[in-house]
Formats: sequence, structure tokens, C-alpha cells
Amino acid sequence: MKPPFSLLVIHGDGSRVSRVYLPRWILYGTLGSLAAIVVASFSGEYLLGRRDGDQVAALRRRVDDQRALIDSFHTRVAAVRGEIMAWKALHTRMWAALGPDAGAEVRGAAADAVAPVAGVEPTPREDLDLLATAVAQEGPRLRELARVTTRTGRIVHALPLRWPVRGPVKSGYGPRRSPWNGAPEVHEGIDIGSPPGTPIESPAAGTVVEASSQGGLGKHVTLDHGNGVRSRYGHLKKLDVKVGQRVAKGQVIGLVGSTGRSTGPHLHYEVVVAGKPVDPGPFLGKH
Repeated sequence: MKPPFSLLVIHGDGSRVSRVYLPRWILYGTLGSLAAIVVASFSGEYLLGRRDGDQVAALRRRVDDQRALIDSFHTRVAAVRGEIMAWKALHTRMWAALGPDAGAEVRGAAADAVAPVAGVEPTPREDLDLLATAVAQEGPRLRELARVTTRTGRIVHALPLRWPVRGPVKSGYGPRRSPWNGAPEVHEGIDIGSPPGTPIESPAAGTVVEASSQGGLGKHVTLDHGNGVRSRYGHLKKLDVKVGQRVAKGQVIGLVGSTGRSTGPHLHYEVVVAGKPVDPGPFLGKH
């Protein structure tokens, strides 16, 4: 058995010296306890520091993810804003084609709220508010545009936009020399050359408002297509419709002839808008 440790205790004035004997196990145990306390202290600080570091790293990752999400949000908002601006440009062109008065009550009802204020970076909420306002503004405009285009479509569908017969134009619309005496006159339609007996097809749906054999046009038919538009067909050989009858687009209304004051078999064709004869040419495509 090893001898115990001895400690000399010297009093402050040096007048007395005391010897204290400590068993080895007590000293070793005390030193071991102190070492364990020191190690535990450093280990705790290390673990706390590591935990704090992990938390900071996780927080940084969350910040990076949020920043990427915000960047993606701004990119998508910019794309949606560009689409809305393209809508507005398209709607403007469509309104312009329909005329200056079409949809005037909704075209100027709301200011453009799509673009943010120059030099000011909007928050995501402000971006969403701007887009929501723009979409809300476009709603009434789109509905009015749909209403106007639907009505315009019905009008266009009712216009006489087809050739009633195929053949060369023997005499055009407007001023000309009379084929009878050479005097100046205004030709209120066009003369389409075609063999006698050729079926004449209605270029658009309409109602027969005139079917007569009287006057210089001989046997003739007048169709009302609605919206102030009428078409007239003269010098017919035969009438296949009667007043009040509803005719469909492409339906035969008579046969080409040379009745009335005519120089030969042909179809005299007129288009009348708001009671006045107009040039049928713009209504007809090439054939």
C-alpha cells in the first residue's frame, strides 16, 4: 500500500507548521472530480455552440429559400403583368376596328392600374393588389367587347357578302354613259353577265320586301337583310319568291333574264344602305 500524501500548512507569520496527511484516493478523487467538471463545462459550451450554429445555418437556409421564392414570385408577377398589358393592347385594337364610339362607356371607365409607380419597388401584396385591380377592370371591358362583337358578328353574317351569280361585270357602279342614248347617268348597281336561266342565289339571309314585274328593272326582287341593309336583283326571267317570305343564305330567288329595260341577259345587282345605293364591290370578294 502506497503511503498517503502529506501537506505542510505554514501559518502566515511562519511561527507554526502543521502536517496534514491525505490518503491517495481522496486526492485522486478530488482531482478527477475537478477534471470532470472542467470537461463537462467545455463539452456543454461546445454542444451549445454547435446547436446554435446548426440553428443559424437552418435560419440562413430558410432565408435563402424565402428569397428565392420572392424572386420567383416577382418573375411570375412580371409575366402576368405582361400578359395583361398584351390583353389591353389587343382589346384596344379590337375597339379601334369597331369604331370610336363602340364601348366608350367602359373603355375609359377605369385608369390603367397594371404598371407600378416608376422608381418604387412594390411589395408582393401591392403587386397582387395591382394585378387584381387590373383583372377587375378588364372584366366589364371584356363583357362589353363580347356583347359588341356578338352583335357585329350577327350584322356581318347578315350582310350580302357573296356573289349572287358568277360572271363578268359588264357595267360598274357609278357615273356612266347611258347604253340607250349616250347621256351621262349614274348606275346604281353593277351588271353581272350570265346566261339566261342561271339561278340567282341570295348572298345572305333576308326577307323579301319586293317581288314585282313593274318598272325599268322588269322582274325584280328586293331583300331586307336587317340593320338598314337591302339588296336588289333586276331583269329576272323568273321570280321564285314572294313578298314576306324569309329566305336563307344561298337560296335561289329567281333566274337570270332580260326583262324590263335591258340590253341583254344579265343580272342588275344593287346594295342599298340606309336607303341609299352604294357600290356593291366592297361587299364582294374576287371570283
